[in-house]
Amino acid sequence: MMAVLAGGLIIIWLALSAGRTLLRYLQVELHRSAAIAAPLLLAVLESALFLCQVRGTPLLLESEMPLALSLLLALTWGINGLVAVKAVRAGRRTLDAGR
Repeated sequence: MMAVLAGGLIIIWLALSAGRTLLRYLQVELHRSAAIAAPLLLAVLESALFLCQVRGTPLLLESEMPLALSLLLALTWGINGLVAVKAVRAGRRTLDAGR
């Protein structure tokens, strides 16, 4: 089960990092609402990926699948949610500095 959870963390980290790197490379700066929505939409995609893939993996026993899937979904929404909260706080600091 640890291999599946570690792989899930790597996928979450790679998706966030790749998205950020691609936007920087393309010199795209997201406005505040898009910066908040992007990690949440990524969490939806990652959730769909985990829901489709965890059930078919030979790395887990049948009894471990619900727990692993629950943990992966919690990690997905927790990590991507923290990134969205960070975007909200950065936007507030920008608004406060402009006053």
